Amino acid sequence: MAPSIANGNGVITSSNGDRYSNVNGRLGTEKSPLENLLIRDEDIFQTSLNSDDYLESIAPIVKDALKSNGLSDLIVKLNDIVKSKDEALAELSLSSAQDMNSCIDSIDRIHDDSTELNRSLQQVSSFLNKSVYELVSRKKSLLKSKELTSKINETTVVLNLCVQVLEITNRIHELIKQNKYFSALKLLDELANIHLPKVENFSFAKKIYDSLPLMRRTIKDESFDNLCKWLTVNVEKKLYDIGLGLFVNMADIHERWQQIVKKNGSTFFSHRVNSPVEISMRDPSLNYNILSDPELKINLSTVYYAILAFQTLNEDDTLSKLYNREWLKKYNRVIYPITSSVRTSMVASAKFNDQVAEFQDLASLDEYLKKISGFFVIDKQINLSTKFEIRTSKQSDDLWESYVTKLKPVLLHFLKTHPFNIDELEQFKDLIGNFMQIMENSEYKIIELYDVLIILVKDYLADELIQQFRYDFLTSIQSDHYMPLVVQEKKDYESVTQICWYKEDAPFAPRHVKKLPISFPFSEDYVHFCLGIRSLMEDIIQFVKDFYGYELNELNNIIVEQIFERVLGDEKGVGIVYDLRDFITKNSSNKEILSQSYTNFEYYLFSLYELGKLINRRLKLYNGIGLNNVDINGTLSLRSKDLFTQLRKYAEESIFKMVDDKVNELLDMVEYDDWYPRIANREPHFSIKDFALFLENLFTSIFTNLPSTFRTLGLFRSYDFIAQHFLNILKEAEGYNHIAIDNFDLDVRHLESSIQALSQHDDSDPNEGEGLVSLQSTFTELRQSIDLLKLDNYEDFKKNPSFRTRKFDRVKYEDGVKLINKMLVTEEDNISTLSANEESFNSSAQSLDQQSTLSNSTTAKFAKFSNRFRNNV
Repeated sequence: MAPSIANGNGVITSSNGDRYSNVNGRLGTEKSPLENLLIRDEDIFQTSLNSDDYLESIAPIVKDALKSNGLSDLIVKLNDIVKSKDEALAELSLSSAQDMNSCIDSIDRIHDDSTELNRSLQQVSSFLNKSVYELVSRKKSLLKSKELTSKINETTVVLNLCVQVLEITNRIHELIKQNKYFSALKLLDELANIHLPKVENFSFAKKIYDSLPLMRRTIKDESFDNLCKWLTVNVEKKLYDIGLGLFVNMADIHERWQQIVKKNGSTFFSHRVNSPVEISMRDPSLNYNILSDPELKINLSTVYYAILAFQTLNEDDTLSKLYNREWLKKYNRVIYPITSSVRTSMVASAKFNDQVAEFQDLASLDEYLKKISGFFVIDKQINLSTKFEIRTSKQSDDLWESYVTKLKPVLLHFLKTHPFNIDELEQFKDLIGNFMQIMENSEYKIIELYDVLIILVKDYLADELIQQFRYDFLTSIQSDHYMPLVVQEKKDYESVTQICWYKEDAPFAPRHVKKLPISFPFSEDYVHFCLGIRSLMEDIIQFVKDFYGYELNELNNIIVEQIFERVLGDEKGVGIVYDLRDFITKNSSNKEILSQSYTNFEYYLFSLYELGKLINRRLKLYNGIGLNNVDINGTLSLRSKDLFTQLRKYAEESIFKMVDDKVNELLDMVEYDDWYPRIANREPHFSIKDFALFLENLFTSIFTNLPSTFRTLGLFRSYDFIAQHFLNILKEAEGYNHIAIDNFDLDVRHLESSIQALSQHDDSDPNEGEGLVSLQSTFTELRQSIDLLKLDNYEDFKKNPSFRTRKFDRVKYEDGVKLINKMLVTEEDNISTLSANEESFNSSAQSLDQQSTLSNSTTAKFAKFSNRFRNNV
């Protein structure tokens, strides 16, 4: 390269003629204005003409020149540039010799400097060689050190891994001791899958790896053992407290439901606790959650950890089986003394019988059922909380159904072997009822156990209520004075009319009563009966209204058939019909008891119709369904109505029998032994008067308070019997005279007059006329027979049928002829005797005036009977 020369203006001229300026310390080429304008064009020529860059660069210039019509200027400019370049090149060639000389000198100097520099470099090279050898030696040492350090680091890492494995292993054991089995299993999986593979070549790692199954089994066993301990501590030992809480909660549910029922009236009477209606209206806060009770402090964490542990081990089924096995062990301990099968019977041996568990008293049974309820309810709640992972709902239900089959005979045996009164039956019913509703509230089936409540009503409550009612009833009938009930006070009258059943048109009904006192037809006996029946109905309703929600048709049938039909029946020692019949039989001679009982039976019988309505109405209100065998009026046809009808008939017959017996006693004292008197009586014989008076007193005392139809019937029967008796006396007489017939007629007329007096006793009877005619007809045949014998001429009777039919239609022709023949024979035989002794008889007429056809012995008998009759009255 040619040397450059610098002038004083800072312009350097190169050997090729180019000038460079050094302005502000910058070295640059001085360009002409035209060249400055065409710097880009000049650059084009710095490249080869064959260059693609040249073509790409020159093409735009040419295009621009063509577009601006400056192609000629471009060519001129290019020629100028070429020319200036040639001149510069020539100038540069001329000045290059000087530059070369100058460069040679410089090269010499440089050669010297290079030699010196070479010597220095040799020294440096020798020093570097020495240093290199030292460096290599040190590098080898360094590499060895790094290798050793690397191995140490690797060993440290491995040792740390080993330590970590051991620490994890120890941590697993600690977690197992802390009962954190799920965490232990997670850490064990981490150990097996992450940490152990890193140290798998070590023997201890192999031992740890071999121990992993044992550790898993240990965790599984420990977690389940801990679960078993949890069951013992938190379930088995707290069963009574759990059951007590359940019973208290059920009492709260009952109290709340009673408030709703009371508030809404009879709308909800037929709906029990746990019915759909009650559940829909129940406050959710009353649903008792055992696991959230702060007093019980039962935490399910242990159960959850066990489930997670077994799920981690993929042994869910194993946990379920183990848990169920353990739960059954708890079950067998809890249900003691009821075992899975308490059987001591031996094959072909009759002396060994099945043994049934027994409880000492109701308190021990109460404690036992509280534990059982706690056991089964918490079973359901644990299963629900664990989403049935360890025990299904079906398993719980099956266990319950198996248990119920064992509990039912135990409860029945308890009922059978323990004496119960009404209050104790109520306590037993409340205990079993609450227990069943607790179970039902946890969705257990209670239908089979419900049979115990049905049997309780059928076989135990029924008998107790019947005997209690019967005792009160017998006390009532034995203490009754058997007189019509008379009340003086208005409140007493209102009480009687509200308690007793009677017809609306009864004369003592409120609409007919204007003032007090008032006398009722019935006695206090009927009032006590109505009150007892109403109380019996209410006792039954109160007993069944809380817990009896199933098999209502059967329950209603039991109430009707086993209680009301029996207590109103004729079963000895049970039914009051039998007691009433026996009472009437024992008092068959007491006219006050018989007559008042008959009146009471009229109302008893009517009350049974009303009682049927009451039973149907009350059962429909409280049980939701009425009775099946009712008519369109809601009346139940009780079978006992027929029994009371028969009892009423028996009382009627007893009254008639008593009257007949007393009439027979009176008639036995009436004897006609003198049919041939000499003097006619001026008035009936005093014995006949006494007889009529006794009859009147008898009938008045018996029939006064009886219905007029019954009174008429009684009088008719008695007087018909009396008339027949006197007719038989007449027919059985061997003979008689006209005086005897006149005396006999006088006595009979006195008896006939007494009939009329008795018939007129009740003037208000609209059938009085008919009754009087009926009573008088009883003496028709006797009257016609007497009138026939009093005829002066008997030929018309014998020969004139129309006369006979008109006057003596009740006397048979043959009987009439016999009577006439006795009179005729007697008259012919005694005509001479009467004429011969007429004077002597007339002289003694005064003494004979007191005689009649009745004998002296008859008079004595009537006197004796009079005293006895007055004593009886």
